[in-house]
Amino acid sequence: MNYKYFIAKRYLFSKKDSKFISFITYISILGVTLGVATLIIAISILSGFEKEIRDKVAGLVSHIQIHSFKSEGVKDYKDVIKTIKDSIPETTGITAYAQREAVIRFKENVEGIMLKGIIQESDLSSTKSNIKKGEYNVQPIDTIFSRLIIGDKLAEKLNIQIGSKVIVFGIQGIPSPLNTPRIKQFIVTGIYETGLRDYDDILIYTDLKTTQKLFNFGEYVTGIEMNVNDINQVEFAVSKIKQVLGYPFYPRSLFKLYKGLFTWVELQKAPTPIILGLIIIVATFNIVGTLLMLVLEKTQSVGILKSLGASRVDVMKIFIFDGLIIGAIGIIIGNIFGLGVSLVEQKYKFFSLPEFYYMKNVPILIVPEYVVLISVITFALVFFATLIPSYLASKFDPVKSLRFH
Repeated sequence: MNYKYFIAKRYLFSKKDSKFISFITYISILGVTLGVATLIIAISILSGFEKEIRDKVAGLVSHIQIHSFKSEGVKDYKDVIKTIKDSIPETTGITAYAQREAVIRFKENVEGIMLKGIIQESDLSSTKSNIKKGEYNVQPIDTIFSRLIIGDKLAEKLNIQIGSKVIVFGIQGIPSPLNTPRIKQFIVTGIYETGLRDYDDILIYTDLKTTQKLFNFGEYVTGIEMNVNDINQVEFAVSKIKQVLGYPFYPRSLFKLYKGLFTWVELQKAPTPIILGLIIIVATFNIVGTLLMLVLEKTQSVGILKSLGASRVDVMKIFIFDGLIIGAIGIIIGNIFGLGVSLVEQKYKFFSLPEFYYMKNVPILIVPEYVVLISVITFALVFFATLIPSYLASKFDPVKSLRFH
């Protein structure tokens, strides 16, 4: 065994020497452990939030929406869809939709909603996989009733069940005696739940043709929505669509359409590592204090080592080893504890969240690169923290050190 490492270990954990130094050593290890574990857990939660929000929004609203500068919307949408398919090979799904604000009424309950008409066979949303009750079917029943799929929050608010008959008022401009809303009867055949309260509370689905008739769209649709094979390349796809279609079409990615939501996630993610990183910095200062006390405790031992021929570099290495031992043990235990808590929460979902967080439980996403980065940065900080105490120890005069009591 390297004698410098052997001496360093004896200095920290020797049962015959000062118990106070050993106690302070354990406190320093605990500080590094808590700092590393806290940062790993926090980063895993924030990464989980980011992924969960992105997946939920991407599954609900599609990657790209294409609208027209013309107020009536898009008319020859089938030709536009064909042009996009031929020009954008990254396209994995594309469809037309009609959407507008409306009012839903069930018995005495009335609520403002957003009615979206879709082509069921080519629908890009995750509504089908999020059906909580009933079935995913928006095809008209007959000339009187059409099918409707609503969110669970809206259903709860209006006390709607599967099979309930509701009325939807198609609003166009300001209601007046000369501008009366169109009315359509629906039967609720499905209730979905995405976990995004803002959508479950307002967005309802029916078929495209019914929506066009209700709002007097004729052959026009509100827009075209599409998905691409890589969500990270969505802005590149948007720029290509602009070149292919030109005026009057303007495409927008989900990151632009829901910029506020993604900005909120970024604001949550940006300062947290910095704030929690201060815990690790404080822990490294604890190591400085521990080593300084250790240097004072071992002054006479340092004098003996120097009188036996140990160089200043050897003495520095001994105390650097002391600091690195504390740091390494703290980092290892911190990784075990942080990853352990994250994995347990990921599997068993112990902690629930209020509804305004857009999800029911604390999301966890363990990113190995972040774990390695946290460990490496912590170890580097520990190394730099050991330099000052070890340098001071190496400067001791052997004669004065031997006389030190």
